[in-house]
Amino acid sequence: MSELSWEPAHKGNIYCSPACGGNCTKAAYDEAHRKGKKLAKRMGKSWTVRVWENLGWHYSAISPDGCTKIRENCYNGRYSYMAFIGVDKWAGGVWAEHGKTPQEALRNTLAVARAEIAEKQQILEALKDW
Repeated sequence: MSELSWEPAHKGNIYCSPACGGNCTKAAYDEAHRKGKKLAKRMGKSWTVRVWENLGWHYSAISPDGCTKIRENCYNGRYSYMAFIGVDKWAGGVWAEHGKTPQEALRNTLAVARAEIAEKQQILEALKDW
C-alpha cells in the first residue's frame, strides 16, 4: 500500500492533497495565507506565516526562532487565539493557552510556562545534594 501525497493539487476550484481528501478550495487556501500574513504582521517583525491542510486550510504565525506559534480561531464570527511554546517548529508546543488577543494568549502561555519551570526548579533545588 502506498502513502498518499500531502502535495496539494488543483482540480477546478479544489486545491487539496490526496492525503487530506477534504475537497479544500483554492479560495480557502488564499484566505488562510492572507489571514496568516496579517496575524504574523500583528505579532511583529520577522514573524512568519505557516499554512497547512488538514480537512481545510489552517494558519499560524511563527516567531523568528520557531519556538512560539500563534493560532487564530474564529467561531460564529468571534475570534480567539491560542499560543504554543515549544522547540518543535511545526508541532504545537509544551505549553499552550488561549486569549482574546494573540498577545494575551502569549502572556497566558508564558505565565503557565514560567510557573511550571519555577516549580520544577524547586524540586531540583530540593534534590541538589543528591
